[in-house]
Amino acid sequence: MKVCTTYRETFYHVLNAVFTAYGKQPVVAELGVLRGENAMKLYQALTPEKMVLIDSWSPASNDDYSPFDQLPPWVEPPEKYAYYYGGPMHEQATFDNLYQQCLDRFADKDNVTVIRADTISAIDAIQPRTGIETFDVVYIDASHQYEFILRDLMYYQELVGPDGFILLNDCCHSPNGTKQNLGVLEALSSFMKRSDFIPLAMTNTDWSDVILVRKNSIMVQLVDIALTNSDIPFVEIPHQLISAAKVVYGQQRINISFA
Repeated sequence: MKVCTTYRETFYHVLNAVFTAYGKQPVVAELGVLRGENAMKLYQALTPEKMVLIDSWSPASNDDYSPFDQLPPWVEPPEKYAYYYGGPMHEQATFDNLYQQCLDRFADKDNVTVIRADTISAIDAIQPRTGIETFDVVYIDASHQYEFILRDLMYYQELVGPDGFILLNDCCHSPNGTKQNLGVLEALSSFMKRSDFIPLAMTNTDWSDVILVRKNSIMVQLVDIALTNSDIPFVEIPHQLISAAKVVYGQQRINISFA
């Protein structure tokens, strides 16, 4: 696995180079869309044949944030992040506004389908509405709590083609992540024991992104070639070490440590 000193948008362009070499225009999905800003970056970098955007755009998503009636003292309440969502976290109007922003952003993209549903309920709607059987890229950025991200991984692996990728957002352990009760890295560690997916690369950043693919896929070699021949700095470690990853804040920059 390559730990790359770069940002997630660079990974999108790396995957585009891989798909171009492979002679394929990918079919892409994003789970957890919000305003559609990252989805548009994926769209512009990957120029997909088709794209599906899935989000409930509902304050009910706050229910996933913690299983406890009283939040542990190290976890900040969802209301702390109302500024990011553009309004109160428990008001439907906040999420309706985000949904409309996404629709407006993709209004002229007739190969993009927006499904307003939670990630699991959406599965039954994908094929009837789009004709898509499998995806080449699934970007998972919905609920970040352990049980929910693990559930998304377990379900959506079945919708990823043999040589398809899963991308994970916020796959790190950090003080900031602890405040948001993130469980993405822990869910990935469990998922790796239950599937044949392995991590190929992660960003050396806070809120790290990770690229996953099946270990026997030709994409393992193609991504290795693309990264090795790029100008992206990286160090390589056994992929099994990813569960030990944690963010270290230095005076000059943030780094990922596996110590």
